[in-house]
Amino acid sequence: MRKSNSKRTTIKDVAEAAGVSTAAVSQALRPKENSNIKLQETKIQLIRETAKKLNYRPHTGARSIRSQRFGSIGYFSSKSLNLVYTPYGYQHGVHDALEESDFRLTLIRVSAGVDQASEEIPKAFSEFHLDGLIVESYSELASKLHDLYADRDFPFLYLNDRHEFDSVFVGEIEASKVLTNHVISKGYRKIAFAHRYIKGEPVIEKMHHSALDRETGYRQTMSANGLNPTVVTVESPAVLGREVNLTDEQWEQLKEFDAIIAYDDDFANCIARKCYDKGIRIPDDIGLAGFNGDYASLSSWRALTTMQIPAYEMGLTLGRMAVNRIKGDAGKLPSVRFVPSLIQGNTI
Repeated sequence: MRKSNSKRTTIKDVAEAAGVSTAAVSQALRPKENSNIKLQETKIQLIRETAKKLNYRPHTGARSIRSQRFGSIGYFSSKSLNLVYTPYGYQHGVHDALEESDFRLTLIRVSAGVDQASEEIPKAFSEFHLDGLIVESYSELASKLHDLYADRDFPFLYLNDRHEFDSVFVGEIEASKVLTNHVISKGYRKIAFAHRYIKGEPVIEKMHHSALDRETGYRQTMSANGLNPTVVTVESPAVLGREVNLTDEQWEQLKEFDAIIAYDDDFANCIARKCYDKGIRIPDDIGLAGFNGDYASLSSWRALTTMQIPAYEMGLTLGRMAVNRIKGDAGKLPSVRFVPSLIQGNTI
């Protein structure tokens, strides 16, 4: 039986097949702006087609030795998150940004506790050979990790967590003001802001900064319009699920209002479920709005009025920041703030 040729295609093989130097192949496949090698577009296409035909793949080990980089950036996500609650937009944005510069994205799920996570991080660096780390934020964990590693030279970047440097985050107060003004412009005056915290998890004050920021924007806007701000906070067994419902006692706190702005779209849907059970029509009997503008609003029973977070653009921006930190050795980069867009549904 004939043995298959398992010899790995090298850059030298591509160069010989294309009739060029190995340096030309390197420049065509991994362009460097400061290179002395100048290639015409037709030559670049020839080299790339030849590499594809020969199934050439760069040797990551050799490349790491030359560049003193591994070409891999870690993406830390908490194990406490509900698996149906993952913001794919953030991850996809980061992935596409890294792919532009031929970096790999390594997804690493860490414990929600700071003590456990701080033990897992050094282990992750040694096992996955990371050049940098992106921390996805939903709770106080990211902020505590930031404080723990703030003095390190290693690139730590934060997604959806507000810091002066190396982060992208949402302008929550501004977004809340836009949404509250929109609700007021529709003629509503008795408007509640509805919070919920998860049983056994941090209270509002220790949740992600968006919890208090959205409340702050609502309060400031209501007061600026001469209206009385009222915040209703309820306890819930989980973020979402068939067992997640408002109790009759919790509904009693909300039913007196003309409109409700929920902390997020998940909670808005939970409130809508209770309205259906009570025979209350939205928006005829009560107005309803949420935040985030992702799957929960896109799959809601009616087109939900919400503020849509530009998750993909945030991930793309932070991914490019991570690459610049690693390749440019420029030090910490100023953080970037994103303001969500108002999505006008038919629930207000």
